[in-house]
Amino acid sequence: MAITIADIAKEAGVSISTVSRVMNGTKPVSPKLKEKVYKIIEKNNYTPNALAQSLITKKTNIVGVIVPDISNVVFGALTKGINDICSNEGYTIMVCESRGELEEELKLLNILEDRKIDGVLFAGVDVNKELTDAMQKKEYPVVLVTQEAVQGEHVIDTVTHDNLQAVYDAVRFLYDSGHERIAYIGGPKHDFSSGQKRIKGYKKALDELGISVPESYIEQGEFSFQSGYDGMKKIYEENSILPTAVVAGSDLIALGAMQFLNSIGMSVPADMSIIGFDDLEFSIYCRPELSTVRIPYFEEGQKAAKELLKYMKGTKEYAATHYVAHKIIRRGTIKDIHK
Repeated sequence: MAITIADIAKEAGVSISTVSRVMNGTKPVSPKLKEKVYKIIEKNNYTPNALAQSLITKKTNIVGVIVPDISNVVFGALTKGINDICSNEGYTIMVCESRGELEEELKLLNILEDRKIDGVLFAGVDVNKELTDAMQKKEYPVVLVTQEAVQGEHVIDTVTHDNLQAVYDAVRFLYDSGHERIAYIGGPKHDFSSGQKRIKGYKKALDELGISVPESYIEQGEFSFQSGYDGMKKIYEENSILPTAVVAGSDLIALGAMQFLNSIGMSVPADMSIIGFDDLEFSIYCRPELSTVRIPYFEEGQKAAKELLKYMKGTKEYAATHYVAHKIIRRGTIKDIHK
């Protein structure tokens, strides 16, 4: 018959709550008593039942991670970073897929509350007021990761990258390479962080540089290969004067655009320069290798986990937005037309 915490307490001549305090270090006990309890635990090879332990400590040591798509390599890197920090702190992560659907996101927030998890890291698509209102009402703390909340009455702690500045820097980089006819193929218009902010960065850079481009130079769809292919095709078909360079809202979009150009006999970068966004692993296997904006998703996940742990340990004072640094990576898809 398996030994229980009650058996340990009985043999030590103390209460169950005292044994719990010794094991969890939640309140100070005398060194002599601590040694006595640990000797009894060791003698009996006692391992606490996780469920019973959680009932005593009111903690499950589980962190929920909600992502739109578990097959997306961006969220894979993000989750690895989260797990790297959480596992070192004794937490297990529970990864849930929302498909980017509001109804599913709200449902998962409720399910995780029922499971008594200790905190949630949330990567959504459109973090709107309904979501932030729901998060504020939960018993556990929430930290947003990769996406910022749409402005509302609540401030949610966020770890992300500066989407606006990153695309702004990409446009300036192309301009410094001699390009002025610069097109943009991006993600969904409704996507507050990745969609709206990236195109704002594109337009801000052009405006500051005094460059005017036709609206037909701008296409928005999904962060996918097919959207890149279709967007590049539309830009090609609708413009008698083609751009010399394209800023893509993701590496997958860039890859799709390159595939279309290749299909009509245009060469990258000789006929068209392209810069992607993310720096996914396949970028170095493209031919030519893809120039891109590097986002350190692993480190972003680590930072988000650290901020959540501060909440869970009671050391977090106020919510804030934290940005990880991006970097322009020049490889083989940008032509310097000054030369």
